Amino acid sequence: MKNEKSEYNDNLAYHYKSFRPPLHQILLKRSLKDQKFESALDIGCGIGDSTLELVKYCESVTGYDPNTAMIQRCEHHPKVGFTGKLSDLKENYNLLVFFGSLHYVNTKHFSLYEKKIKNEGFLLCADFEILYDSILAKLELYLTEIDYDHNKNLMSYNSNSFEITRAEKFKTLFYCNLNELTHLLLSETFLRTKLIDKYGSTHLFNNLKEDLNSHYSDEKIAIQANQYYSFYKKCLL
Repeated sequence: MKNEKSEYNDNLAYHYKSFRPPLHQILLKRSLKDQKFESALDIGCGIGDSTLELVKYCESVTGYDPNTAMIQRCEHHPKVGFTGKLSDLKENYNLLVFFGSLHYVNTKHFSLYEKKIKNEGFLLCADFEILYDSILAKLELYLTEIDYDHNKNLMSYNSNSFEITRAEKFKTLFYCNLNELTHLLLSETFLRTKLIDKYGSTHLFNNLKEDLNSHYSDEKIAIQANQYYSFYKKCLL
């Protein structure tokens, strides 16, 4: 995973922190069910939403992300430690989680991460895809196909260390207000250039929110999302 430091990343982290849809808990409940774990490692944890949600299932959780801007906005919790250093990671986690981060993990780094799980431990690949099409159409924004695989799992890697336990794709609905929707759109890297071109960089948030307000007068905006997960158990070596 890349470690990039820039004003852009600070801005992205700000919008991430301002609003994230409540989809992490749905995916974790659906994939982990009633299982409990001693320790978990959340790779590419971002601002820590998925990391904090893992506390419900784990005695201790480590959130790792090389992006300093994201790590600095993580909330403290007595059962959670956040780090941007690979050297801080242990070698014996019971659960390894890639929540919306596996797309950015190459084969070399995956080999490093998989060694962090105990034999007969577990690995979860999870992600959600917010369906923006109807919103972007109202804003007259049209995108080409995005090079991002929300459903990426271990089939992309040359590893025979895991056996799949369960996998699923399902659709869900969440609600947000205008302010939250504006933050949500501005947290998407694939939209940023288009939004700046249309609304300008100086008053981007206010200009975008004003345009959204002309289409959505209701404070309760319904948005659909596709959700994906693949859950694995590490084989005894």
